[in-house]
Amino acid sequence: MTARVGRVDHPVAAVNDLEPARERYKQLGFVVPPAGRHREWGTANVCILFSDDYLEIRGIGDSDKFLAGLDKFLVHGEGLCGVAFNSKNADESYSEARATGVTIEPPKALNRKLVLEDKTLDLHFKTVMLGHDLYPGLTHANLCEHLTWNDLRQPGWLDHPNGVVSFGRLTGVVKDFDAAEKAYTLLLGAQNVKRQADRLWLNFEEGANVELITAAEAERRGDAQQARGDAYLAAATLLVKDVAETRRLFEGNGVRFREVEGVLAVNAADACGAHLYFKQA
Repeated sequence: MTARVGRVDHPVAAVNDLEPARERYKQLGFVVPPAGRHREWGTANVCILFSDDYLEIRGIGDSDKFLAGLDKFLVHGEGLCGVAFNSKNADESYSEARATGVTIEPPKALNRKLVLEDKTLDLHFKTVMLGHDLYPGLTHANLCEHLTWNDLRQPGWLDHPNGVVSFGRLTGVVKDFDAAEKAYTLLLGAQNVKRQADRLWLNFEEGANVELITAAEAERRGDAQQARGDAYLAAATLLVKDVAETRRLFEGNGVRFREVEGVLAVNAADACGAHLYFKQA
């Protein structure tokens, strides 16, 4: 990969208010840790954790600080607003990307303190922002190196009643497949980009893959979001231990969903605007 881009680390869902969002995601059957704030940015977040990836729910904590485009995204409503790819070494990713002509910013430190009942977690990351033309169909993307990976996963935080174990797929909408293929080949390498007649696949060595589709296909699936323009992150699929148990939990909690060939598609209004699918692992 030309920028040492690893697996999908975490998709991000943007919300107007974190506390109601925490309750909404608990209703979906997730274990939802307390919220924390990024010290260097103006964003606050909650991380719903799985063994190898996670879902970040992000809101505004201080509108006077850097918001990474969150405020502009929320003008058009809540929902999936981007993805972070893993970087095992942010400095190496940056150096290699620069050497191959990839538009990228130097790594920056990011810290989040998370206050629990019995202790305070001091969580550290390095983040690398990518040029906007490098990730069509994902709304926003960056690289993330975890410096305190194990501290992020506390006992019980991975044991979700809905049975979710990981992400399986992210789905984005693009208008220009030629431009998207060129951009991702530059970022990921040609071996990780597969072109088909009506879609583009980004395949990684492990974890979730990325499917880029047309606006017409997103409309057919019920995932079209016209306010986002002609290129955006449209949906995410989560893998569960037992989809029948997930279905029962949704029914018991009053979660609205439709079922398509055994896959549960949650009403976006019940997931703070995010289009989420739950599929048997």
